[in-house]
Amino acid sequence: MDAEPERLQRDRDEIAAFAPNLQYVGPESHCGAACPHGGWVGELPRWPFDREEPSALVDLIGENGVTIAMLYTAAYPMVPPILYPVDPEPTLLEQTQAAWHVAPGGSLCLLQSDGAWLPEASVTELLAKAAGWRIEYALMKAGVIERMSTHGIVSDASSDHLIAEAIRSASSAEGDGGADAPQ
Repeated sequence: MDAEPERLQRDRDEIAAFAPNLQYVGPESHCGAACPHGGWVGELPRWPFDREEPSALVDLIGENGVTIAMLYTAAYPMVPPILYPVDPEPTLLEQTQAAWHVAPGGSLCLLQSDGAWLPEASVTELLAKAAGWRIEYALMKAGVIERMSTHGIVSDASSDHLIAEAIRSASSAEGDGGADAPQ
């Protein structure tokens, strides 16, 4: 943050517009070893995409978006920040399976290759992917997909219909006395 104060201001401006419920946590905040370079904590928007929100989304994930902790690294912006889902938090088993797009240790895998992050990119691109991860996580939990998509629901509307399908499946399972309802 000392070397790139203009980047921090840019992030502050872009994040305020994209996710007003995120709060900046500076390195001086004594947040412990987890964020020695600062970051952001709070809730992302439930549906921050440039298309209509599926009507069943609230039934699938509730009123809120994913709560995250986004931590800057010492090499940011050359290296992307690390994002951790706080709520919902993937289980240890989910952290060991690539299908969930969660790395061992619990951080989200939002980029498909080492070169996918561009230092000049807006950090809100990663935040949008994290918001999409929350929806795909619920679809995985509901059993309507077997693995998360390669590029994410952020830019691909082809999975939007699965949100209603997950709710129908849950309703059917509940009507049958099943315990397979989404969480």
